[in-house]
Amino acid sequence: MRKIAIALALSAVCALPAAARTVEPDEDFPGGISADYTIYIGGVIVAEGMMKARLGGEKYSLQSELGSAGLPKKFWDARWTMTSEGRVDGERLHPSRFAFTSVENEETKKRLLTYDKTGLPQLVFDPPLSPEEREATQPFERKGTLDPVSSLLLPVVAQGNPCNRKLPVFDGKRRYDLYLTFDRNDSITTRDRGYSGEAVVCKVRMTPRAGMDKTKLAKTLKERDATWIWLAPVESGRFYIPVRVQMRTPVGSAVLDVVRLRPLGVNTAAASLEAN
Repeated sequence: MRKIAIALALSAVCALPAAARTVEPDEDFPGGISADYTIYIGGVIVAEGMMKARLGGEKYSLQSELGSAGLPKKFWDARWTMTSEGRVDGERLHPSRFAFTSVENEETKKRLLTYDKTGLPQLVFDPPLSPEEREATQPFERKGTLDPVSSLLLPVVAQGNPCNRKLPVFDGKRRYDLYLTFDRNDSITTRDRGYSGEAVVCKVRMTPRAGMDKTKLAKTLKERDATWIWLAPVESGRFYIPVRVQMRTPVGSAVLDVVRLRPLGVNTAAASLEAN
């Protein structure tokens, strides 16, 4: 159950909830959104989180955290923090920096990816990776990839379709592709009425490329056609973000729902974000 919760949460880029507060303005990022999420597996809450997305012109900055919750937290106290920043070029994101910190039962691990002008990430790990882990993926496999945080902030051009695309992802250890295909348009109300409005539903299939052992690969291939994501428009339809992710698991349906969605900015941090 723990690994399922992590996979679902990281794929939707979520983080620990925080109290609403005023956010200082930033000339490069005058606007943005904040989304609180919960994750339930088999009807039991296992994690909760929040994502902040700051969008300004051709730049983006993402901050997210994730933590165990409910009964699982009593046995497994864990928290992950992720940040990503980069630029927007049409329908593609080009990350420049990705940082990840995990704290599991008081054990801390960190990783940093910085991208050169060709889109090749340079890796720094603390503690360092073993030679086998570092060589699990090759430079040509990492080049031009997205980090896990930026992979599901989907820019579109001229009110285009956020689905029907391949997202090459590298998290510092594992290299995989996410294939999104259009399923349907839907009206959705998420848990606690965090979001109520129109959404585009994509079916998600993950294809491992490198850095995954045969056991994980077999499990992924078995479940690859059992994940759906509901994407809602923000920033006047220029971007889409996940408001629900649903995945079948051996222990029941896993559901990530947005429970609060609001704009960032002075005197707007606690305001409700109107459905687009």
